[in-house]
Amino acid sequence: MASDNTQLPVARRRFLAATAGVAAGSALGVNLLSQPVAAQADSSLETWFANTDNVTELVDLRGKGTVDIAVGSAGNGGSFGFEPAAVRVDPGTTVRWTWTGEGGMHNVVAKDGSFESEFYSTAGETFEFVPDAAGVTRYACAPHEMMGMKGALVVGDADAALGAAAGEAGGDAAPKETFDGWLSGTDNYDEVVDMRGKEQVTVDVGADGNGGAFAFEPAAIHVDPGTTVVWEWVGDKAYDVADPDLGYHSDLLTGAGNRFAVEFGGHGLSTYECTAYGEQGMRGVVLVGNGPDPVLSPLGKVVTGGVATVLGAPFLYGLRQHVKDTTRTDA
Repeated sequence: MASDNTQLPVARRRFLAATAGVAAGSALGVNLLSQPVAAQADSSLETWFANTDNVTELVDLRGKGTVDIAVGSAGNGGSFGFEPAAVRVDPGTTVRWTWTGEGGMHNVVAKDGSFESEFYSTAGETFEFVPDAAGVTRYACAPHEMMGMKGALVVGDADAALGAAAGEAGGDAAPKETFDGWLSGTDNYDEVVDMRGKEQVTVDVGADGNGGAFAFEPAAIHVDPGTTVVWEWVGDKAYDVADPDLGYHSDLLTGAGNRFAVEFGGHGLSTYECTAYGEQGMRGVVLVGNGPDPVLSPLGKVVTGGVATVLGAPFLYGLRQHVKDTTRTDA
């Protein structure tokens, strides 16, 4: 049954759901809605699924009275998938999403506003929706949309095509996730490197890339909460490491062997750069835990010594909320 805060703005509902512990110890959540699915002008799903790595086909499940979709299945760098991600059903079919309990807290929210579940993290929680008209509805998990946790519900004979997003013959590979364009001009960025399971990881500062020694390598990493990321100078120019949104900024240092480190807590996203060469493409990303989360988690900063420099005193920072409704990929 829908909660009393159903009519609150989306951002406020997200905050309440996260802080109130909706999933912990809750009874089985079943939300049954019967609303028309609004048809969208663009029937192509290729752009929508551009950063979703677990969609392979539009699964035709017409003829079934109930269709099940898993929430938190394997995909997109962890348990951040819907399975199957794209389905075709008949009008009047009960579409039931069931939480696996993996990947942290998820929800299911339609981009056209036709349905929205609560946030759950417990295995076995469910949410149901019954479409009664032909159309195409794109939906996502709000906190993990930027990571590719997206789905599509195609009802009746509505036109829909996956194109290259599903790896069709002759199609190009899906564009890389650029984190709202932050890494779109970073030519040494190939993928988000999974470094989870490590207490400390190292990123080179001044590696080859972007027309010279102007790169962080690897440019994008995925780490666990509590991991210390150490940036180590390898280039011969003056570099710094800065994320003004989170409040960390190293000194501008020259010389191989200098190091700057931050211990990341909670779940979130840090987009950082070298302020001298950021516009040239010297940018990086640290994706922490389950990714963007509505709850900020302040922890202290840690600094380690380099060849000649030990940077200043610790201060507090929080992993920022970074939840947007845009498709965060290259065009």
